[in-house]
Amino acid sequence: MVSYIGWILLSYGLAAALVHVLHGMVRQGKRKDRAIHYILVTSNHENQLEWYLRALSWYARLRGLELRVTVLDESSQDDTLAILRKLQKQGGMELTVIDLAVVRQEDVEAYAATVAEDAPICIDLRVPREADKIPYVHV
Repeated sequence: MVSYIGWILLSYGLAAALVHVLHGMVRQGKRKDRAIHYILVTSNHENQLEWYLRALSWYARLRGLELRVTVLDESSQDDTLAILRKLQKQGGMELTVIDLAVVRQEDVEAYAATVAEDAPICIDLRVPREADKIPYVHV
């Protein structure tokens, strides 16, 4: 009797492990094709930027998407760039930082056109209420 229960538990465990392995393989194959790209325009956003990036990372992780973020920074005088450099080293997302003297709407559109993916989401954080476009952020 005890040996039958052991065999049942063993076969159940092997079946569960097989399902997890197959699910991981299928999910990994889909993840390569699925990515989301945000272009953020910042200027002196040290107080909010880390939260915005963590919210984007959490959203992408829950959706099973790869996250790419490009930050166009307009001459920040605070610790915005230092925070971005720290987050670049941590990983978890593909983070590109471009420091510009002035960021115009034409610059954002030109950069978005050069990106290989379809239609990155552009968010200009210098504009009030624009951060509402970021999932899980309500200002």
